[in-house]
Amino acid sequence: MVSLIFEAQTAIVYDVIGLGFGPANLAAAGALLEQPRETCPISVNKSLFIERHHEFRWHPGMLLPGTRMQISFLKDLATLRSPQSPITFVAYLHSQNRLVEFINRNCMTPTRKEYSDYLAHVARYVQGQGINVAYGENVIAIEEGGEGTVLVHSIVLTTGETIIRRAKNLIISPGGSPRVPRCIQSISPHPRIIHSSAYLSSVEPMLDTMKTITRPLKIAVVGAGQSAVEVLLDLQSRLTSMGNSTGQAHDLHLIIRGGSLKSSDGGPFSNQVYNPEFVDVMYDLPSDSRRRVMADYEGTNYGVVNPITLDSLFNVMYDQRVDSDIARRKKNALAATDAHITIITYSNLASAEISTHPSQTSTETETDTHTFSVLLQNTLTQDFSEATYDAIVCATGYERNSWLNLLKSSSLGKHFGLCATSDNTRLSVERDFRATINGKNGAFKAATNGINGHSRTSVTGINGEKTHAQYTSTETKDSDTIYISRSHRLLPLQTASHESIPKIYLQGCAEETHGITETLLSVVGIRAGEVVEDLCSNY
Repeated sequence: MVSLIFEAQTAIVYDVIGLGFGPANLAAAGALLEQPRETCPISVNKSLFIERHHEFRWHPGMLLPGTRMQISFLKDLATLRSPQSPITFVAYLHSQNRLVEFINRNCMTPTRKEYSDYLAHVARYVQGQGINVAYGENVIAIEEGGEGTVLVHSIVLTTGETIIRRAKNLIISPGGSPRVPRCIQSISPHPRIIHSSAYLSSVEPMLDTMKTITRPLKIAVVGAGQSAVEVLLDLQSRLTSMGNSTGQAHDLHLIIRGGSLKSSDGGPFSNQVYNPEFVDVMYDLPSDSRRRVMADYEGTNYGVVNPITLDSLFNVMYDQRVDSDIARRKKNALAATDAHITIITYSNLASAEISTHPSQTSTETETDTHTFSVLLQNTLTQDFSEATYDAIVCATGYERNSWLNLLKSSSLGKHFGLCATSDNTRLSVERDFRATINGKNGAFKAATNGINGHSRTSVTGINGEKTHAQYTSTETKDSDTIYISRSHRLLPLQTASHESIPKIYLQGCAEETHGITETLLSVVGIRAGEVVEDLCSNY
């Protein structure tokens, strides 16, 4: 432990530390390598990325057989920024001697399995070029390190040891944390409640806990997006293969809030919102206009399903109908074998609790008989109905606020206008930052009043909630607004000495200011280049 702290305090000062080593920071590492080494102020050997996984992994829970990417292979880590880069998808294919065969596929979208292998290939490449990666560590805190540096605290997951490192710059690219409905959180963790992010590694253990149950199983999948439908189809196949001794079909319920599943809008005109130049358009808009544009283009990404996947689901459910009609005509002579899918529309989870199934048999243990009693509320009539499930899979998306909690609990937070006790924080653009400084924005009090740009108007926070921010002190109350530049650098308040504040960049979390592409792969290579260019020019 002493040697680790000694390293942080005196031995090594990293030029940059990246938190996370997913596609965003992987692209940043690649962009850094492409900088001219003789003129770039950032040393590759003094660049470090900290990753909690023990090796490079990208959405391992959803690498289902045959599933494809939703974007062209050309929207990789580098092509749109630098087509000649050694970390493009084409360069990867060439290195694997599969370029011609990939062309012969006549398809612009690789499978997720291949894209994951591409990303892992790039991770190995950048490490081979001198980029340092600390796998198997979880960042737990950051704090001021003095002289314009930041101290990064991480725990080695295999040993529990704490390592403290010092850096001049920080790139935070945390990815998403699984979002689980609140009523499900109250009965988690449980081996029969899983999130789609861990589906592939958890589904078999989950089904194993139910092997001694002789009655038909009933499993709920919650969600209306791509992951939900993919999980539903995979579960249908697995449950059909399992069968059961009664000859009755297992039941699968897809619980959605709307009236139907919706097809993603993948047309060429709609997809222009993912063009790199559209980030400039979004960033330059007033916040109200930006929110309206985001709402207009929700159908390209949120709560929607690829048309091919929808067709597959519809065909499965249509085949169910055919089997049912044949069985009815033959007076049930045809036993049900395939797991049966039902879509429960206009439904919200209101509550959930662990219960015991009434049909417990002598061969079942107490854990075997655990079921989940769920109260569903109809979103149209507000009526309630009850349902009982043996397992629940939540395909309910991700939260992207971990960076906010990290910064809020840090001594650095106050320099960027973060109040440690606030639950309602929003991102705003540099234009608003300048207006606040100059006292020209009517939504803010001038700095001469000692309020440090604290907003007194209702704002929409990163968590989507409305708040009316009231200030009570002219000296200690921090703003609920964090400002971010077009190049993704957090802007410190004017009350801070800029020489003593490390530069902090944010990737994958600024949808509120930079638009719908922020959490996706479409412009990850372009954005990485912008971050690295700004980092080098403002070093």
